[in-house]
Amino acid sequence: MNIFKKLATATALIICMAAPAFAAPSPKADSVVTHDQITLGDVFDGVTADADHYLAPAPELGKTITLGTYDLERISKAFNLGWIPDGGNESHVVIRRAADEIDHFAVQAALEKKLQEEMKGQRFEMELTDRSIGFHVPETADKGVTIEKLNYDAANSTFRAVVAAAAAPDARKEVSGHYYVINRIPVLKSPLIPGDVISANDVDYIDMRSSDITSSMVTEASDLVGQTPRRGINAMKPLTSSDIRLPVIVKKGDLVTMVLKNNSLSLTTQGRAMDSGAAGDAIRVMNSSSKLVVDAIITGSQTVSIKPPLGTL
Repeated sequence: MNIFKKLATATALIICMAAPAFAAPSPKADSVVTHDQITLGDVFDGVTADADHYLAPAPELGKTITLGTYDLERISKAFNLGWIPDGGNESHVVIRRAADEIDHFAVQAALEKKLQEEMKGQRFEMELTDRSIGFHVPETADKGVTIEKLNYDAANSTFRAVVAAAAAPDARKEVSGHYYVINRIPVLKSPLIPGDVISANDVDYIDMRSSDITSSMVTEASDLVGQTPRRGINAMKPLTSSDIRLPVIVKKGDLVTMVLKNNSLSLTTQGRAMDSGAAGDAIRVMNSSSKLVVDAIITGSQTVSIKPPLGTL
């Protein structure tokens, strides 16, 4: 009899050891939901029954909600999950609503496109007052931005608009900011020094806000070509009219041809330049014969025009 009892006990132990152990459900550390409600299976791992049971609304798109020890214990008791807190350790589950973000860059790009249409292709830069503006939409939703209203003030370079996510047209937001009209201005591709004559191949362009362009800046490439720097000029920097001049074509001490024209009469003689200058500059010239110094205008290479009385030649 004792032998049979021992055999039955051993058999029972073997059966217990062979039987699979079913662990009690446990809270998830983090949970991501793609729908608009939180279910039991979103909170606890290992739930076999009632996993789809509704517990609460899901947080807004892209937002989170945290369930603490107290919440988890109440849920466990309500569904007989058998989970109890581990001593004094705090437990929590962070539930996040899955979403894609439409950030302020996307909002700004949509506004820039709309404003370009309004301003007929004028180039500009835009700055939003609130750089945190954006939308969250479902991961599979359209990521486009709709501009429902756009008003701009050209005098103050400001704008106001109402924008919405294409996937959530009811979630409208107001946005405002500044825009800055952009113009291209000519610059030098590489540094040049006095005496270098600027050619069309030396010219490049940079973008500048029109509000930063002063009246003294050179804004046309034609105003650069044929000029020479008054001093060394750096590359890719805005230039002013005081940075350039016509090349010097008569140097102090050069022998020049002095030309006097009076109606149909044209007289020439030789002289020596007392100053250096470019075409159109006024310089002093000494008549090589009479040694008389007269005022003259440089008209070409080694050529000047004078208007003294005829007897001075």
